[in-house]
Amino acid sequence: MKFTITLIMLSCCLALVVGTIGCQNVEANYQEGVTALEAGDYETAMQRFRSAAEEGHAGAQAAIGELYYRGEGLPRDAQEAAKWYRLAAEQGHVDAQVTLGWMYNEGTGVAQDFPEAIKWFRLAADQGHPGAQNNLGVRYRQGKIDKNDVKMAVSWFQKAADQGMAPAQYALGQMYLNGEGVQQNTEKAVELYTHAATQGLLEAQADLGYLYASREDKVPQDFLIAYKWLSLAAIKGDRIAKTDLEKLAATMTNSQIEEAKELVQKESS
Repeated sequence: MKFTITLIMLSCCLALVVGTIGCQNVEANYQEGVTALEAGDYETAMQRFRSAAEEGHAGAQAAIGELYYRGEGLPRDAQEAAKWYRLAAEQGHVDAQVTLGWMYNEGTGVAQDFPEAIKWFRLAADQGHPGAQNNLGVRYRQGKIDKNDVKMAVSWFQKAADQGMAPAQYALGQMYLNGEGVQQNTEKAVELYTHAATQGLLEAQADLGYLYASREDKVPQDFLIAYKWLSLAAIKGDRIAKTDLEKLAATMTNSQIEEAKELVQKESS
């Protein structure tokens, strides 16, 4: 990661042929753009970003891509966004690589191209980006890269999960629960679901509540914990969780429900 950043700065200096002062000026323009953007001054932000971007500043290029993509301070233009994201991505800007990969995956601003999407996801994943690692896990699990290579899916999900990526924790939990690409391990699945649920991932909350309510293998039946997670998922609009919660509540005492509601309140605060 540090090596990549060093290369970007060296490239900047060589392009300007004015040494350290030139690089400082380019960086100053970028930082002024950031300050203007935070103040809601999109016109000044774009001017400063463009000045730095035209001198090869990857962060400024990515920022322009973001402004075009979101349509902030100017009309939304996904094609123009993709152009600027590519310039930054080609310099190793990891967030630009992930976004560009997503755009190729979805066909947004560019023609849909799954191999191209995978290329950019992999470049970002190799730099340690958890979102890109999760995306590769998804594509391997779907058989979109190498058919039935679920072990590679597990590997990428694990890398992202270790960095606290909730969707990766949930996906990996599913794989442990079902014995998909790994030895079946319900306790490990619950552990991963809990990490994701604590971060607020609805799917993990709903599944975890169901597991504790239904007394799956190696998951101790615990109505209070089940109520907590099902409630949180139901609050977010999960209809199945709401139905499961109603069924669970019918089997609980009033004191249990009151105690469970306190757990919900603590988790929500």
